[in-house]
Amino acid sequence: MSPCDCHDLYRTRGKINQSSNAGGAALRIERLQVETEGFLSGLDVTFTQGLNVIIGARGTGKTSIVELIRFCLSAGSFTDKAALEGSQQAIAILEGGAVALTLTEGGSSWTVTRSASGHVTSTGGPTTVECTVLAQNEVEAVGAQASGRLHLIDRFRTGREPSERAMNSLRAELRSLTVEINGLMAEGHALTEEVAALAPLTSELERAVAEQERLLRVSQATQEQQDNLQSLQAAGQVLAARESVVSQDAAQVQSFADALNRLRYEAPSILQQWPDYAGVDLLSNQRSAIPAIVDSLGKAAELLSVIQNGLAEARVTTTDLKAQIDSSSRAIRQQLDQAQTGIGLASRRVAELEAQYGHLQALRSRLEERRLRFVGVSADRDRLYDQLETLRDGVFAERETIVAALNQALSPAVRVRLNRSENVDHYRAAIIAGLRGSGIHYNSLAPQLAREVSPHELVGWVENGDAAALATVLGISNDRAASVINGLQSDGAADIIASLIEDGVGLDLLDGIEYKPSDRLSIGQRCTVVLPVLLGHHGDPLVMDQPEDHLDNAFIATTLVPVLSRRQLEDQFIFTSHNANIPVLGEAEWVVVMDSDGEHGFVSHQGPLSDPFVVNAVTRIMEGGKEAFASRAAFYEKDTRHVR
Repeated sequence: MSPCDCHDLYRTRGKINQSSNAGGAALRIERLQVETEGFLSGLDVTFTQGLNVIIGARGTGKTSIVELIRFCLSAGSFTDKAALEGSQQAIAILEGGAVALTLTEGGSSWTVTRSASGHVTSTGGPTTVECTVLAQNEVEAVGAQASGRLHLIDRFRTGREPSERAMNSLRAELRSLTVEINGLMAEGHALTEEVAALAPLTSELERAVAEQERLLRVSQATQEQQDNLQSLQAAGQVLAARESVVSQDAAQVQSFADALNRLRYEAPSILQQWPDYAGVDLLSNQRSAIPAIVDSLGKAAELLSVIQNGLAEARVTTTDLKAQIDSSSRAIRQQLDQAQTGIGLASRRVAELEAQYGHLQALRSRLEERRLRFVGVSADRDRLYDQLETLRDGVFAERETIVAALNQALSPAVRVRLNRSENVDHYRAAIIAGLRGSGIHYNSLAPQLAREVSPHELVGWVENGDAAALATVLGISNDRAASVINGLQSDGAADIIASLIEDGVGLDLLDGIEYKPSDRLSIGQRCTVVLPVLLGHHGDPLVMDQPEDHLDNAFIATTLVPVLSRRQLEDQFIFTSHNANIPVLGEAEWVVVMDSDGEHGFVSHQGPLSDPFVVNAVTRIMEGGKEAFASRAAFYEKDTRHVR
């Protein structure tokens, strides 16, 4: 790809902005201060709007400044490696101290301070803001990793944090409801087995009643005695059912009471005591709500105790009534046994079966109640999943708009692709975790499942035991599908339905007559693809460590520099660099010159590009400094002659 082609790639950069802060001052980093006894002890750096370039010899602390900005603002990263290494470097350089950033936006100014231990404070504004930070080798990694490419596109989305929070909240609710559904299913299976075991009871009771009636007909028992016997047996059935219902409710209430007691125990400490060394308690208003929470939980516990006492009384009343019924039944059976031998034994058998039948009725009622609860919770979960899909549709549409604008601006040199729900890594991992230990060879099966079946659909099949549907979709035997269903019938379903499924982004570079995806490009080519997308976003600070790495001077001078020269008013770029073309030909608004005495890194000077000290430092320290200033002078001389 020639420098001219690359220049065309950048030419329409201004068209791809999706989040310009029109009508208000954009966020800007004004100052960085370091409080530590370490290498950057007492460092105080100022920044301005536009292009800020930090220069200096190697080992003077330039990269540390980049990582301290990331650390202070919890700015995140495009790769896990960059996040880990950046955090480690920032903590090491602070040596137990703290870093402070002064920020401005829309006329407001505030300072965010973060200690090496992670404690964050603010003088009024938010502690986390939109700011993109890239380490030295992070640019090329962006193009190579799916998460990095998606993050690159998502920088253009407006209001992405609320939508992410909403989707995370829905996933948490989906997980919770699925756990409840699993519990309902387990209880339903147990109840079903118990009801099935008692299924012959109905016919046994009918035969026993028929035998009792036969003996009563041939006996000399009075009608009053027969009526009393049947009344006592019916009462026994009712009491048995009542006893089962009370026992079931008592177990459920006790489970709820245990959970409530855990909350009461944890509530007083949901916010830690504000330490004296942290100064003014910023959470005093919120802390005052804790006693009210504890009081409400205490009142709930008192009301629950009333319910538990009522259940205990109901159990005692039922037990007493059963004792009375048993005593009366025993007396009437003795009377009837005298009238006809065998009636006492037959009536005892009827009484036992009536009691068991009462228990069976309570089980059936409980099973139906659990079934209705299952239906209701499943419907709630379906509704929440639809809400999640609606949000994902909105995010995808937003990304489509961004990708279309990028393609319009960067075509034909660069092509951006967007594929719906392409990244199923998290979903696949949840399937593998669910099948682990099941004896199923999941290495090939899990990726196929993740590609071809949605989490909601898979969980539905698992809960309904629909092995046939799974077998049809995957093209496997019913027996193997049934093994998969059985393997996933556990808490793994909750992780599956709450899985994060992301859209996939592809970045392609036109190489000759064909496009090559970024993960197959050289490091330099990958940077060529990623940089225009990075620089196409306006309004939020962009902090980069040596963006010129892996790029030749021709590309920097003819392509990267023109882009920097066309930056918009709200842009703030903070770059470290060893290449003089970036501050000089890029017309930097501010240059920070770092130096070191071997023990400490410090700012030897900072000022505009016109500052003689800055000119001298650029010429002395940076690669191609004299040549850059000569090119700049030649450009202005030519421009002046043109004006004349």
